[in-house]
Amino acid sequence: MMHYKIVLTGSGILVDHYGSPEPVMGFVTARLVKAESEDLAVATVKRDVLVQWNQSFNADRKAGLPKLTIEQVTPVRALLARKPKHDFYFYISEEQREEHLQELTQPKRRWFKKKK
Repeated sequence: MMHYKIVLTGSGILVDHYGSPEPVMGFVTARLVKAESEDLAVATVKRDVLVQWNQSFNADRKAGLPKLTIEQVTPVRALLARKPKHDFYFYISEEQREEHLQELTQPKRRWFKKKK
């Protein structure tokens, strides 16, 4: 079994932005999952995100179901992988979406230097 880090976006939702005139366009999130194949990992993460979405933000069924788009699937070594937070990073513009994606898809800087 392999571990996969999966970054995905959700769009087409109706979330109150606390009275702000800019509507929330969607969210970006990342998950780490252990699965036998990449396809099974993607299916598992999509299911888990939708379950969490319905429990956390769509309990009253007014926010709608997001359209999920896989942005990146990366096989990772389990011991070296930092488990991502199961947070939803909401965005109100494409620029903000890209910022969130960059943060979740770019490798983190190491606190130690790799020997050459």
